[in-house]
Amino acid sequence: MEFLDSIGKKLRYRRFVDQESGAIIAVPMDHGFTLGPISGLKNISKTTNAVIKGGATCVVVHKGNIRNIATLPPDKGIIIHVSGSVNSSPHSNQKVLTGGVEDVLRLGADGISTHVNVGATGDKDMIADLAKISSDASKFGVPVLAMMYARNDDGMTSTDVSSLAHLARLAEEAGADIVKVNASKLGKGFDEVVQGTNIPVIIAGGDKTSNFETFLNTVKSCVELGASGVSIGRNIFQQENPEQAISRVISVVREAMRER
Repeated sequence: MEFLDSIGKKLRYRRFVDQESGAIIAVPMDHGFTLGPISGLKNISKTTNAVIKGGATCVVVHKGNIRNIATLPPDKGIIIHVSGSVNSSPHSNQKVLTGGVEDVLRLGADGISTHVNVGATGDKDMIADLAKISSDASKFGVPVLAMMYARNDDGMTSTDVSSLAHLARLAEEAGADIVKVNASKLGKGFDEVVQGTNIPVIIAGGDKTSNFETFLNTVKSCVELGASGVSIGRNIFQQENPEQAISRVISVVREAMRER
């Protein structure tokens, strides 16, 4: 954890990682802000209990849902997501701040995350928000997760390795402690993404896949090539058995960490 610049960040960060592998196994459940009460998130308490039982190390939620997951075991991490947009809006790819570091401290959470769509209208404001959140978080020893995407106003998203590498480096330069990016196609070339930054890079899950086995193979490839874990939402909580799904992801991540 040499990349963390304070004792506070180190103490909070340790709740994010799997003790066997050292990998982050996060389940983001912030989607309700953007998409509404979608399948898997209508009862967020039930879903949280399932993914934690399956081995997830931390969850990502908006501040209003802390009350619904307050029974989380003390060794599991909570990250508050502080940016959002609404899918039905014509500005759905322009994220605005919905909270700050004060919310993390007041609610007893462990980390803060914000979302940046580089290439969308307002990306300069999203980048500025990330930089401001990072500065505020450093004052109080709160780890920052940056969710970074190369995404335009039409929602078209690039998974080109050079784009992913730039996003990861941008997050570090802006002060983030962890960066989340999309996986490259089938995980190929993901080592180039990791090699361009000194902070942990974790991979996003994206839309629910129609082929979970291929998805797991991509996760394995990315971790073998240096990814520090995963942040998978819909491909966990929208599966028929979220507990089993996260358990399978963890097995793949642990195996990949042993092999690299």
